[in-house]
Amino acid sequence: MMRRLVPLVAAMSALAACSSAGSDDRQGGSDGELACTLVRMLPDPMPDPPADKSSDRSWDVAVGRLSATAELARVAALEDKKYQPLADALATARQTFSTTFDIHRAEPGIKQARTHC
Repeated sequence: MMRRLVPLVAAMSALAACSSAGSDDRQGGSDGELACTLVRMLPDPMPDPPADKSSDRSWDVAVGRLSATAELARVAALEDKKYQPLADALATARQTFSTTFDIHRAEPGIKQARTHC
C-alpha cells in the first residue's frame, strides 16, 4: 500500500508547487484548465489493477492522476465557481474508488467530469 502512495504524494506535491504561485505569476493556465488537462490524460477505460509482481504501472498512474485531478479541481472551484461541477464529478469518482477500491466503478464520475472540460 505504501508503495502506491509514494507516486501519489509526489504528484500532489508537484501540483501544489505548480499551483501555489499567485494567479498573476502563472504561465500554464488556471487550476481549472490544468484539471481539465489532467482529466483528458485519464485513460478511457481505466486500466485493471496489475497482476502480482507485474511491472505495469498504468493502474498506479491512473489512480494517482485521478486523485491529483480531483484535488486540483477542488481548488479551482474555490477560486472560480464555474469549476464546481467538475470538482463535484471528480470528488464523486475519487470517493467511489476510495470506498470500493474498484477503479472501474469510478468511471461514470470520470465520464461526467469529461463533459465539464
